[in-house]
Formats: sequence, C-alpha cells, structure tokens
Amino acid sequence: MMRGLVLFDIDGTLLRAGDREHARAFVEAMTEVFGRPIDLDGVPLAGMLDSEIARLALEREGITPVEVEAKLPLVMRRMGEHYSGRVLAGDRVTWVLAGAVESALALADAGYALGVLTGNARTVARAKLAAAGVDGLFPVGAYGDQAHTRGELVWLACAEAERHYGVRFLVHRVVLIGDTPRDIAAARAAGARVLAVATGRYSVRELEAEGADAVLPDLSDPVTTLAAVEAILSGSSAG
Repeated sequence: MMRGLVLFDIDGTLLRAGDREHARAFVEAMTEVFGRPIDLDGVPLAGMLDSEIARLALEREGITPVEVEAKLPLVMRRMGEHYSGRVLAGDRVTWVLAGAVESALALADAGYALGVLTGNARTVARAKLAAAGVDGLFPVGAYGDQAHTRGELVWLACAEAERHYGVRFLVHRVVLIGDTPRDIAAARAAGARVLAVATGRYSVRELEAEGADAVLPDLSDPVTTLAAVEAILSGSSAG
C-alpha cells in the first residue's frame, strides 16, 4: 500500500544546478523556431517552468503572445531534441547531490511512491535523469512544458502517478521536495505539503521564511529526510 507521493525537483535538489547544455539547447531552439537571435540573459530561471522562461524571453523581443503560444510546443520539442542529442545516459552521474539517491530509496522502502515535479520540459527532464543514472527511481512526473504555473503540475503529477501505480493519491498526501520559494508556492497553491532543501541558491532561513512545512540543509542523511517527510504528513513540522 502506498503511503503517499513524494515529488522531487531536479535542478538544485536532485542534481547540481547550472546545466549549460540545457540553456544552450533552449537558446538554439528559440532562435531556430523564430528565426532571430534570442537569449536568456536577465531572465529569471530558478524555480521557473521552461514554458514560463520561453514566454518571458520571447515577449521581451516583441514577439506577440499569440505567436509565442502558437510556436511554443515546437520550441519545447526542438529544445528537447537538441539536449537529448548531446547529454547521454550516464554523462551526469557525478551531478547527483549528496544523499539524494539514498533519500529517495529510503522513501521508496518506506512505502512512498516517487516522481519528479520540475520546471524542465519532459524530454529534457527525462534525459537529465537518465544522464544521472536515476531515471528508474522516478518513473512518473510533471514537467515545465505541460502547464502555465508550477502549482498546476502537482495535479498533473498526481494523475500520472495514479495511472502508473494504480493508486489514487490525495493531494494532502503529496510532498514536494525542492530548493526554491517557487517549489513552496506550488505546493501551497495545490494544497500539497513541502520539504525545502537549501541545496540551491536559497538559505535555510530564506526557505523557512517562505513557509515550507520543513527545511533541511540538504538530503545527505536519508534517515533525516524520511523522518521529515513522515513528520510533515503526520501533521507536525520538522526542521
């Protein structure tokens, strides 16, 4: 019996952030589809959906929202093709953050279903997980080319998890694990719970101030990670 669903962010939570190949593929796809140079300079990235990032980058270049929406699926597809053609399975094993795999395994052993909830487009996300050698741990997810806001992804992840595991996951039994205030906001918007980790650019204090249910400095101790998730779901807070 599944005790709940735990959804991990990828960049800055499971894996080291700052993937230049992702940014490169993103820029190439936008430039190719719209036929003019497009860059990401100054566009906020942390915790953002790839679809949100594309809208910001393209609309500041004077491209109309109508044209952006019409061509956005092609941008996402071409970005995924560029990225997955360069980053191969096993390439990013050293990018896995300390304790992330062990924490995921501890949660799985304790009866929790696992997935990802990420701003990355699906093809990019699955390629990143495969490159890190952890794709088998996270068979389901929700991705940054599927919605307008991160909060919407919680419901999409629940639906995909239900199809995969054959179990209905009530949102109050869903825990997001992420490293940015946007992860916290997404959980709050959907009615899920959230364990924040200070493995990205935000400190423990900053994440606590955003109202996470619990905050850890990292996922290095799987016993602590499991205890935090269980405390959150029991209605108490840890950290």
